[in-house]
Amino acid sequence: MIANVVSFNIKSPLIVVPVTIKTQTGIRDCKFAVDTGSSFTMIDLGVMENIGYSRVTDSIGTVRTVTASKSETAYEFCLNNIMALGLIRRNFKVISRSLPLGLGIDGLLGLNFFKHKELKINFKLGEICIE
Repeated sequence: MIANVVSFNIKSPLIVVPVTIKTQTGIRDCKFAVDTGSSFTMIDLGVMENIGYSRVTDSIGTVRTVTASKSETAYEFCLNNIMALGLIRRNFKVISRSLPLGLGIDGLLGLNFFKHKELKINFKLGEICIE
């Protein structure tokens, strides 16, 4: 059974999908890139602060992240609710640090979001879905 099929721009270097984050104070619609090379879902630190999370009072810890060019510290948070591609994750752990400027995204959907699901990406049609 297909949860939801979402179209993406096949000419873009990133697969960008809409994401909704629900917090205790409201709902935020975002744009995330699907990143199957990332173990964890990551949200830009500025976005986390804009939706009401503080790295000082709300962070549940820190982790070291390794990118292609460097190693950085990221903050861990537990989101009330995050939804993408028709899939809702509750009490979901994410990491947060500043993302490079100019990407046009608020975060990355990592492998932990897709755990126990079948992710299908059709690059020819520009469609992505979770079954």
